[in-house]
Amino acid sequence: MTSKLTIVLFLKERKYFNKRFLDYFCENNLNFNLLISDGSKKPIDRVLLNKIKKNKLIKYFKFPEDKSYNVFYKKIYKTLKLVKTKYVFFASNDDFIIYKTLKKCIDFLTSQNKYIGCGGTMLGFDMLKKNKLDYKLSNFYHLYNYIKLDHLNKVDRFENFIKNHNDLPKNCVMKTKVFLKTYKYSSNLFNNNVDFKDDFSCLYNVSCGRIKILNRPLILHQAHLDSDANNRGNMLKPIFVNKNFINDLIIFDKIIGAKLQLKKYVVMNKYYSHVLTGLINTLDLRTEPSIKEIKNIFIKKLLRRILKTKVKKANFINRNLLDLETKNSINKIEKYLKNSQIKNL
Repeated sequence: MTSKLTIVLFLKERKYFNKRFLDYFCENNLNFNLLISDGSKKPIDRVLLNKIKKNKLIKYFKFPEDKSYNVFYKKIYKTLKLVKTKYVFFASNDDFIIYKTLKKCIDFLTSQNKYIGCGGTMLGFDMLKKNKLDYKLSNFYHLYNYIKLDHLNKVDRFENFIKNHNDLPKNCVMKTKVFLKTYKYSSNLFNNNVDFKDDFSCLYNVSCGRIKILNRPLILHQAHLDSDANNRGNMLKPIFVNKNFINDLIIFDKIIGAKLQLKKYVVMNKYYSHVLTGLINTLDLRTEPSIKEIKNIFIKKLLRRILKTKVKKANFINRNLLDLETKNSINKIEKYLKNSQIKNL
């Protein structure tokens, strides 16, 4: 493999998006490597596999099926051990990467070696079918806004992130060795509790070093019925009512707290205050919630996530107000979709 960056594409079914992602990668990629980590029940389509084998930048690895999030996180760690480049970037097949922004991230990290990562914002969009073979991207909205994560002091980074909590740190270009440490931990912790795994991974990344966030989109994410959020399903419902919930929360606090050199339960209290209380307030609880009530809140949060078939925001972003580079990327995507004749999107 060449280049300084490996894009890791995690697959789990959704075969109708695979061709779109791979074709767009081949047309627009800036000499970055692509490592496909497939946890689907069956291998990738044979036609696509033949196309992959002909491209020296792409490597395909078939893993056992992702039957749980515990299995999936172990696959993440095993996949990272296959990466040979200094930097790594996680991708999903229902996303469009803005490759010029991705290059800006690499250029920044190359010139600023003290930073462990660099990323951008994420825009969501709907796909509208204009006619049989012509699609239009519309209804743009912010999934992840700009957030400052380049404070010199790691506690300041933690404080700013926890107040603006999201999944942005795992959607950045990161030093591979940092992600390896992060996912070595999270792959062996919290069993199938994906919320703890996700939140822990993001907080651990933030605590490891400075991350530069560019105030421009890096990822365009399509809202659709078969998104990961909609597929979490019944498998996730029991994770917040199992007997290990509180023990896991204590472990969460212990590891992140030690990394940040904070006293016992400081991380837990911040996590409670800035992540959980917003959920508690939506239930209009008048007294301090019990452990059982907190678990029920998580379940309600989960159900809202599962039942939301399409993300809709009251205030969509006017396409004309987007920066020129993003608009050019959107135009290029629409032209690609028109020419690619991909169905079932």
